[in-house]
Amino acid sequence: MDSGAVSVHFDSGHLFVDLSDGQAVEFPLGWFPILQAATTAERGNFAISLDRQQLYWPDLHEEMSITAMLRSLPDSTRH
Repeated sequence: MDSGAVSVHFDSGHLFVDLSDGQAVEFPLGWFPILQAATTAERGNFAISLDRQQLYWPDLHEEMSITAMLRSLPDSTRH
């Protein structure tokens, strides 16, 4: 997949990832128990890898692959 992450944000129940190809995808926060239990500050302290294929939360020692995340979604959830 050529799309990479350019931005991440949250609401009370979702993780949102904006992709370099203009798509926006959302994931139920319940899929990510570590992020669900994290504070707003911990969620806000993240890094996107230079190739835009990994998300990393250093305070939580949590890393996610964009490719794996996108493969877990039904096609209808991409905007």
